[in-house]
Amino acid sequence: MKKTRILLADDHPIVAESLAILINMMDDFEVIGTVNNGWEVLSFVETNEVDLVLSDLHMPVMNGIETTIRLREKFPHIKIMLLTMSEEAAIIKEALVAGIDGYMMKNIEKKELQNALRQVANGQKYYSQAVVMRLAEVPNPATASGKDEIGEHIPLTPREIEIMQLIIQELTSAEIAERIFISPTTVDTHRRNLMKKLGVSSALGLMKYALRHGLVK
Repeated sequence: MKKTRILLADDHPIVAESLAILINMMDDFEVIGTVNNGWEVLSFVETNEVDLVLSDLHMPVMNGIETTIRLREKFPHIKIMLLTMSEEAAIIKEALVAGIDGYMMKNIEKKELQNALRQVANGQKYYSQAVVMRLAEVPNPATASGKDEIGEHIPLTPREIEIMQLIIQELTSAEIAERIFISPTTVDTHRRNLMKKLGVSSALGLMKYALRHGLVK
């Protein structure tokens, strides 16, 4: 089985070394290098085949978000995850805009780290529970009138709830259709209707509504 090749970026050597040992114990991952900052990340990926970069947020020379932006420009195929202690909503949103694939806290346990790496390596997104909860607290910018539509309880059908939960898992319309035995076109129709009904424009908006109303864990 081909292992996912991971580059670690952290300016604390003991953290990087400990992470490398932990990840190399997992069957499907291999740490092929450790660097101290974003510039070293860019230099490393120029000459090495990297599948996933696991980076600290706060680093000298170039931080994790700046590194993400540069990687997205030159190496869009590389997956990027941030591992940090920062739960600030503004920073999390900035990372999402930059194109991050995963955002996790440094107090994450080994099992969750492995699940997160697998999910991102398979083309999905992963945000730790603390990150999701912080995003759920952010007001919806679409509600310019000041009325927080996401905070309102809007009745949904069982099918709508089921599809919303699958959308939040970053499944495509084709994947959802296969799972619940309907056509991709029907899924797209449900997706549009859900977003219109709840007054949101993205999967993140659906996630915030679902969290506030106990529709996901």
